[in-house]
Amino acid sequence: MREYYLDNFLLGLKPFGFWHHFSVNGKIAGSLAAIHEMESAVPVLYGPRGCGFHYRYSARSRNTPYYELECADIQDRDVVFGAEERLCALLRQIDAEQRPELIFVLPTVVSDIINDDLAGIVEAIQPELRSRVVAVRSQAFSHMDKSNTRKRLQERAACTAKRAGCSAVYPGCGYVEVMDAVVEQVMEPQTVEPRTVNLESFIWGFGGEMKLRRMLELLQKIGVQVNTLLPACSLAQMRQAPRAQLNIVRRRKWALAMQRRFGTDFLHIADMQEWHGLQGIKDYYLAIAAKLGLQERAEAVLAAEQAAVQQQLYSCRALFAKHRFALISNSLAALPEQIMIYEQDFGLPLGSVCLTLNPSFQKEAGVDSATLAKMHERIDAAMAEAGCRAKLYLNPTEAELRQAVQECDFVLAGSNPRYNNLGRPVLPTLLQYSVFDFVSFAEIMQAMARRLSAGQGLHDGLLLSRLEYDAIFYPMTADDKNTRASREMYTKLWRTRKK
Repeated sequence: MREYYLDNFLLGLKPFGFWHHFSVNGKIAGSLAAIHEMESAVPVLYGPRGCGFHYRYSARSRNTPYYELECADIQDRDVVFGAEERLCALLRQIDAEQRPELIFVLPTVVSDIINDDLAGIVEAIQPELRSRVVAVRSQAFSHMDKSNTRKRLQERAACTAKRAGCSAVYPGCGYVEVMDAVVEQVMEPQTVEPRTVNLESFIWGFGGEMKLRRMLELLQKIGVQVNTLLPACSLAQMRQAPRAQLNIVRRRKWALAMQRRFGTDFLHIADMQEWHGLQGIKDYYLAIAAKLGLQERAEAVLAAEQAAVQQQLYSCRALFAKHRFALISNSLAALPEQIMIYEQDFGLPLGSVCLTLNPSFQKEAGVDSATLAKMHERIDAAMAEAGCRAKLYLNPTEAELRQAVQECDFVLAGSNPRYNNLGRPVLPTLLQYSVFDFVSFAEIMQAMARRLSAGQGLHDGLLLSRLEYDAIFYPMTADDKNTRASREMYTKLWRTRKK
């Protein structure tokens, strides 16, 4: 598994969330990210040379350009007369010279417009080639739809269960298009082996490789055998993926496709915030164990694992209790979970809770007043359940924000360096380090304890923390009026649609 997010957090620049907000690259970057995980796979971009140049260095690859990317180099003449022969010649060359196990043919806007039959081309040339060629079908608009965002917020507002989950199904920015193709064109029927799982290897965040390795170790202690990691595996392992009894997935759409074709059940981790902390870790493995008939063994293993780190947790919480923390969040949906996580899981006493939303959020997002009122009720309920006595600030002014921060010792906020100007050390939001084992959880607590002891903030000493940033559209600076006007227009267009 490649660490896509490592440099983001080490550098503190361009965090993952901003890619979506600022539309960096597009869904082809997601398709390439999926293929980049695989063993011996070559992607072929069925588009013009400029697309190949652009996507070789995509947002997800960052400092390691995707050199394996091939491009069909479609010309103007091909748009008129077709580029089938050009594509076939390239596929033969890749098969003969590189001899990969898999070749993926990715559509582009150009191929969609001329409506070339990629599936038909691949089917016709496959008998000539040693490599398995997969035609990825374009699912048109591939970002999370705005109606899904509203639906998710409404579900969370109305949910009274511990985990709200998410019933929305969306293509997933190119990644799921590749996974759908793998399910339909690569996987083969298998005899199911009891107590086996497939684990999706993508988008577990910072420290993903270590996180998955420790997850595998804990699953094995419980008695669960991991069949394969998808898509970070070989062609043979992909074909045998339906052998697993259960899929553990971050993206729901391809799991539904696999369930329809092979009957494979799945556990969907829609939002890692909902599975955070000691109880979240236990609930995660108990949910897996319940589907595989291993509840009793899982409970015993989890109790022993937690007991092994309990003394470390007590020591850290004793240190945390000596301070007060100001929580700054711009997520209405996540704030109830954030309050529970910091107060209960980490034992960080919150003195102030600040919710900073775009003033036009309700109108532009199409959130009705009833949903908004329910979300505020969830915030109040979370504070009561966690025993949080913090003062709640809803859309505070700059003066109120400074007052809220000055009443505390440390600030818990995102990576926006503007918060460094408020006069208190800024700590990284622990949600970036969501983990699924007790050892990793204890390590995060100890890392936070070291920061507190040193009085060290996230951006201390960095020049970028001295700039004045726009309060809503970070990382824009406050004096960038032209860009702000453009961004406001884009945001309104993006969120404006029929309900």
